[in-house]
Amino acid sequence: MRLLKVIPFALLLVALVAAVPTQERSTRLLGTLQRHLARPAIPEGFVPRNENTTGGRFRTKIDHFNPQNRDTFEFSYFSNNEFYWPGGPIFIFVGGNFAMTTYYIEHGLLYDTAARDGAWLFTNEHRYYGASTPVPDYSTENLRFLKSEQALMDLIEWIDYLRNTVVGDPNAKVVLMGTGYAGALATWARQRFPSIIDGAWGAGATVLASFDFQEHAGDIGELIRRFGGNECYSMIWVAFRTAQYLIDAGLDQTVTSLLNTCEPIEPGKLLDVETLFYHLKLAIQEAMLGQQSTAKIRDVCEVMMNSTEETALHDLAGWLNVYYANLPCNPFDFDTNMEAAQVLQPGAPENALLGLRQTQYQACTEFGWFRTTDLDEQPFGDRVTMHFFLSACRALFGEWVTDAVIYEGVRLTNLHYGGQDPRSTNVLFTNGEFDPNRLVSITSYINPLSYAYVVPNEFLYSEIYSIAEEDSTELVTIKQSIQSFIGLWLGDGLTPV
Repeated sequence: MRLLKVIPFALLLVALVAAVPTQERSTRLLGTLQRHLARPAIPEGFVPRNENTTGGRFRTKIDHFNPQNRDTFEFSYFSNNEFYWPGGPIFIFVGGNFAMTTYYIEHGLLYDTAARDGAWLFTNEHRYYGASTPVPDYSTENLRFLKSEQALMDLIEWIDYLRNTVVGDPNAKVVLMGTGYAGALATWARQRFPSIIDGAWGAGATVLASFDFQEHAGDIGELIRRFGGNECYSMIWVAFRTAQYLIDAGLDQTVTSLLNTCEPIEPGKLLDVETLFYHLKLAIQEAMLGQQSTAKIRDVCEVMMNSTEETALHDLAGWLNVYYANLPCNPFDFDTNMEAAQVLQPGAPENALLGLRQTQYQACTEFGWFRTTDLDEQPFGDRVTMHFFLSACRALFGEWVTDAVIYEGVRLTNLHYGGQDPRSTNVLFTNGEFDPNRLVSITSYINPLSYAYVVPNEFLYSEIYSIAEEDSTELVTIKQSIQSFIGLWLGDGLTPV
């Protein structure tokens, strides 16, 4: 199953919140674009039907590093023993910053490999995400236990339970697989606990924390040049800078009118200006990359370039207002855009389904990945700076979040896990050539029983699905190599292609 067939994330949210007022719905819709960590997509029409899949709950400590704190909580997991035979391994699709799904223990390359190796498949839900909450609400104080290192301990203690209680084989070999942040967790678990984890595969694993991820905008710009053309790139470049110059010259009413913003854009309101340009960039990014197709980049560019408007800014504004045609106005002001991540109820869709507040907290305290437009070689202007993201962190979690706090969190994450040089064995990193997040992953890596593959002409996660007829020769070869590496970790002596 290819990513071209998945449900667009924004459309999923619209369906979930269709009953709320239009203004609130638009706020939540735009809130989805604030996510910093890639999530795996679920193919359209998927309904869990595997009779071998069952659910469970595992109880563990809220704080693994404080022996005086004896509080516990439960997180959810799913199990599929369809292919298991006694003595077989445990395969785990590691949970990350998303609600749990059974799809990847019922379909995909890991599932197919489990059939080959007689593995028992599991997937877990990361603390604070989905229905696995350790606290009554997501106030800033209650988010203090949301740390990757706490999540790793959850994972390891659960694996010990699976081996001894569920599978009944304390010596069962364990292979982890995850995507994005969860892919990083999988490889970090192998790094930290090599006596427990026999191998780990991170697809698009975002292992490098980054204070200012300015390269992201540059990479999207290169995709626009390559598949949309230099003229499209230049049109976007001119449109963004024209909007900037108009605001600077006091002609902000022109920008407000053209972009149909709900609140007037005023030069003195720096955060509103930054929020405006942040969402202009994200709208283009979502439209061009959301369907994981280079043809879509070309299509969006053609719509913009075929416009008969008088200026590049008019062309961009015309496209934007069609793209957000379901909204009476575009809520691009700072305060409105903070609302979705200020919801404290764990069961609210913003948190239980989308993980907005939790993801933002981890970005502000551990990972950064703030997608500024500080890089010169990109078409999206220069108004989205670290000031915007620092202000967002403070608005959501308090004035204690300073640039020093964020920088120190990023530095310590890379210090603890090694960034792009983890020096681990039995790990595999895979990334799509067109996925900008590969820049904070690992694309070149050689260590014992380890490797890194970049999938040519693909975006993200194409390698995690079953081998299919429409796969390129290169993609099939990489999928077969992944299976060979898993075989090596299990000790069957297969050689990667």
